[in-house]
Amino acid sequence: MQALPGRCFACQRTFPQAAMAEHLLACRPQHDGQPLWLFHIQDNDFPDTFWLFVEIAPTAPLAALDEALRQVWVDCCGHYSQFVIGGETYARRPTPDPVALVLDEHAARRTMDVPLAQVFTVGAAAAYAYDEVWPTELRVRLLAEYAGHPLAEGGFRVAARNYKPPRTCRLCARPAAWLYTDTWPLEPYCDQHARQHPAWGQDDAFLPYVNSPRVGLCTYRGPADEALRFEVEPPGP
Repeated sequence: MQALPGRCFACQRTFPQAAMAEHLLACRPQHDGQPLWLFHIQDNDFPDTFWLFVEIAPTAPLAALDEALRQVWVDCCGHYSQFVIGGETYARRPTPDPVALVLDEHAARRTMDVPLAQVFTVGAAAAYAYDEVWPTELRVRLLAEYAGHPLAEGGFRVAARNYKPPRTCRLCARPAAWLYTDTWPLEPYCDQHARQHPAWGQDDAFLPYVNSPRVGLCTYRGPADEALRFEVEPPGP
């Protein structure tokens, strides 16, 4: 997939990913306020296509960063997720069953109740995975610490993210709105041609084409919170 620029949500300007971190440190309000950490998150398979910069308080638990990634990018069914940081695995199951809890306990996984400041330092990296069956794997790095506008307790703020990868319908030149999931590779369709397909209406045969590395997997349909959706294609030249 192609390398994509992204949008800074403080000034609404467009930058390539490589320049975004430096821009954010200059653009974000710098004043006496709440201590904030800036995380850079990338898809493991397509790091130049899907990427985020997220602000969160260092006093927040690791579970709050997990929740941010779930809400913005990956959560479809409340699957298991984990961070691997410094050789330790920190796991979370929002809706656990007894068997899963026993398996996790014997796997010696730690909970995500630990404060971020206890497991990260500036420059430190982690591996993240959501879902054990159809995993979405991400790279996470803590880039910087500064003071900024306060967040709600346990909250987060998306500072910047990639534009949506442009795709067109396999049958016409219109933008893709859906992915047909009963084939590989997944087939993009515009809304009109998706609704004319024989499989339209079958459970999860079509999933929305959304701006996320989890697009087309499991039952993922994008963020539940409309305010967290960013379905904007890159600006023209």
